[in-house]
Amino acid sequence: MTEKKRILFISHHGTMSGAPISLLTLMKHFAANRDWEFQVLMRKEGPLRSEFEKLAPTHVYYQHFLDPADMRPEGAKRPPLPEDVRRRKFRQWRHEQRLRLKLRQFKPDLVYSNTTVNGDLLAKLGIKAPTLIHVRELWTTIALYNQVQLNAFKQPDYKYFAVSEFVRNYLKDTFSIPHERIGIVPGSMEPEVFDKKAEDLTVGEMRKELALPEDAVIIGGLGSVDSRKGVDYFVDTALDVLRSEPKGRPVYFVWIGDGGMRQDMLKKVEDAGFSGRVVFPGARKNPYPYLKLFEIGLMTSRDDPFPRSVMEMAAFGAPIICFKGSGGAAEFVLDDAGIVLDDFSAADMADAVRSILANDAAKAAFAIAARRKAREDYETTRIGESAAILLDKMMAGARS
Repeated sequence: MTEKKRILFISHHGTMSGAPISLLTLMKHFAANRDWEFQVLMRKEGPLRSEFEKLAPTHVYYQHFLDPADMRPEGAKRPPLPEDVRRRKFRQWRHEQRLRLKLRQFKPDLVYSNTTVNGDLLAKLGIKAPTLIHVRELWTTIALYNQVQLNAFKQPDYKYFAVSEFVRNYLKDTFSIPHERIGIVPGSMEPEVFDKKAEDLTVGEMRKELALPEDAVIIGGLGSVDSRKGVDYFVDTALDVLRSEPKGRPVYFVWIGDGGMRQDMLKKVEDAGFSGRVVFPGARKNPYPYLKLFEIGLMTSRDDPFPRSVMEMAAFGAPIICFKGSGGAAEFVLDDAGIVLDDFSAADMADAVRSILANDAAKAAFAIAARRKAREDYETTRIGESAAILLDKMMAGARS
């Protein structure tokens, strides 16, 4: 009888964010379609832990002390009180010793690191097994890494999944990683799960909650309210459109998500005289119903390897407008699911919004293509199986 192949998955977070959700989605496909044995290691606690635990034993590495990756001057958490430091550090040291032993005894045939931030954990674990890193980051994030984390790009025997061709080219150009060591596995979605979650609220309920007129055109954005996600481009685009608003239905802009720039953006909108027309309701535990509101989705990121938000907005038929140089979004949009802009320009994005709103036929064609791509081309069965085939090859003969 053939022994089950074993995979240790390492997640940098257990938060309700793109990378952990994408990993969880892939793991569900693997669990349903392969006879593999899993264990999961999370850097730190998060709400998705219970979902991972449905699939495999799940451990948290930084259980008793701060994750060093969080100890940066910008936005760093306040450290524990001095008298507590030594005690907590000792508990963490003891926890790490036990956890490393347990994971080595698991004897994985493959270590699958979801995101590149885990380079330091790979070094600490020291597991002798083929290692795969699923690269879901670009320069903005990687610029923050220490040398130990960067070493994950310098291991001659590591393999990589990139979430887009854009990311694969970045890895080749920046770290001289050969093309043949980098596979393409983008994010994916489960339409039936997505649709079920989206049923929690009706369009009417959401319009009432956000004070949106029944006849308003809603243009949306999704994600953290920060510079990397380009929320300033979103607001500048909105103000440009509103200053010369097209005739017909009133236009409103809604961004679902929270972050450090939220108050500054609201102040900018207020100062421009458009309070209530650009809405930042904050994060939602279940954001999916709100995506039903969007008639156009703006992907304003400066740096986004393959933004999950593009698929999510497109899944309900929102044409996408994005910047060509930001990452993998343009590979989704192409020339049939929205508009790809050559330059990072809010003025150009505003012009693109106006052009779509002025052409109902083009808007409908974009919407059909966007919905089909999200629900068919990036459906988990298709993406998950392509990833599983690559993993099969990596693990073939791994255990002597």
